[in-house]
Amino acid sequence: MSVSGDICTRKTLTVIVPAYNSASTLEKCLDSLYGEKVQDDVEILIINDGSTDETESIARKYERKHPSYYVISKENGGHGSTINIASKLANGKYLKVVDSDDWVVNFVEYVELLRNATADVVFTHFYTVGVDDENIREYRMNAIPFGIECSFENFWRNKKNVQEVCNFHGITYRTEFYNSTNVHLSEKISYEDQEYATLPFAKVNTVLPLDMHLYRYRIGNPNQSMSNTQQVKNIDQMEAVLCKVIDLTPDNISSIVKDYFMFKKSAMMLSYYMAVLIKNPNKKSGRKLVKDLDCKIRSLDSDLYDATRRKYRVCYILSYFGFADALKRKLQQYRLCKSIVHLLKWG
Repeated sequence: MSVSGDICTRKTLTVIVPAYNSASTLEKCLDSLYGEKVQDDVEILIINDGSTDETESIARKYERKHPSYYVISKENGGHGSTINIASKLANGKYLKVVDSDDWVVNFVEYVELLRNATADVVFTHFYTVGVDDENIREYRMNAIPFGIECSFENFWRNKKNVQEVCNFHGITYRTEFYNSTNVHLSEKISYEDQEYATLPFAKVNTVLPLDMHLYRYRIGNPNQSMSNTQQVKNIDQMEAVLCKVIDLTPDNISSIVKDYFMFKKSAMMLSYYMAVLIKNPNKKSGRKLVKDLDCKIRSLDSDLYDATRRKYRVCYILSYFGFADALKRKLQQYRLCKSIVHLLKWG
């Protein structure tokens, strides 16, 4: 691993940009992280994760042009490894991860709002954006006090109004807080962003919801880990991350935090069910895989097993039917399988 530049001065924000073979998208990402008004108060850590294309040369161009950009080159270790390394090097009061095929908006306003912030976690709205389309979907918080620091317990009591942003794209961590949790993300594996958005919350005290859109999450690339093809291909990785989160769920957490963990684990279970039973072309194999996992979950986390029975049954039944791509896409837009439940008039 090599590090260029002198990363030493305390900043308001560190942006971590994991980059692997992202030459076609990296410039748009890095351009969105520049704002002359705030640039002395940020550092951009571009983590070149063993790329074999022009990713590093593009990153070096930005490093030479702007003193706030730093390039860290390392052997390929996966998305989680880039965050593990960069979070320990971060000198910003806050840290935000922006993948190299995504970008941000309202960057200057965002940095200015962070200057006086003290919360462990800051939440912002975001959009998913199709590779060849306009904005696909808005993920946002609603009907809560914005711009006011509050306890995580008070925040999560409004979970129906805030749960859409409680993920990788909506989260900014206070650096000292994140590092104090000693979370080590899984490496050489996909879906570790679920660990990133779940495990630190065992120790969260305060949060700050901001009424602003920040992240633009690009979707529709068949090589993305969240594409149907990759989810089916990486079913074992989805299972590994879920089991790790289950294993690392603390016993001594409040009922509110326990509910947050259950929400996150249930969402992971639903993603697994959808991948194995609906997106998977081999339905017979999928039904065997899901039964094997269910036996494991029943022994590891009986509460999670009970909480996901309805989603399991609905997806299991649907595995016996074929679906047009348009219907699959419609089903995937709805959290917690609501559309499937509606279609089957289940419960």
